[in-house]
Amino acid sequence: MGYNKQLDEFLSSTFPGLQLKSPLFYSSEIAIRFELGGNLNERSRVERVVHRALSIFNEFNQPTDDVYLTVFVDSWDENPVASFENDVYELFLSYSSGVRNEDIDKLEQEFRYKDPDENGDDDTITLRYCTKVKVKDLKVEELLGAIASREMGFETRIVGDIFLVNETKKSIFYVYDDRGMDVVADDIKTLRAVYEKYNNWILDYDRSRIDKIFS
Repeated sequence: MGYNKQLDEFLSSTFPGLQLKSPLFYSSEIAIRFELGGNLNERSRVERVVHRALSIFNEFNQPTDDVYLTVFVDSWDENPVASFENDVYELFLSYSSGVRNEDIDKLEQEFRYKDPDENGDDDTITLRYCTKVKVKDLKVEELLGAIASREMGFETRIVGDIFLVNETKKSIFYVYDDRGMDVVADDIKTLRAVYEKYNNWILDYDRSRIDKIFS
């Protein structure tokens, strides 16, 4: 069974009806939305994004946890994605992971953000790449730095929406851009520690909703 199918089955049983797309927080029953970059600019903003996101990730993801590294790339004629596998799966997975290009499961699907009012002429498609590794095989800091740098317009070789779906902890980690990130779980206990420890990083706009979840 391919990794994309394994992931779909896991999501269906653990998070029924949830799609891996923005805004993940508003589609989830148990979730926290954190602020990352704040009002900082340039390199100091990238540093804060990486520091905050990495701190939260390390709080509830353990080295031996099984994680689906899942990436969505929107593609059209003027936007080739041929080099994408090397960009992510060579730069952000350790050599010890043993992942090869042929181990990456690709799935072509309908554009996830398609406007239902459009006339159907949009030729955009979404490619979903998925593989399964241990947390210890991920170069998480480099991955987060690349996401933050991309959003700031710095040189980077990463594209697409990246989700880290922890099968062991039954949780999802998603940095949507340099402004913030969503963490989702099937059990409040999984996120209780990050809710309490990093409470001052919670996005104020959604704080009342998040406080109700953990009250």
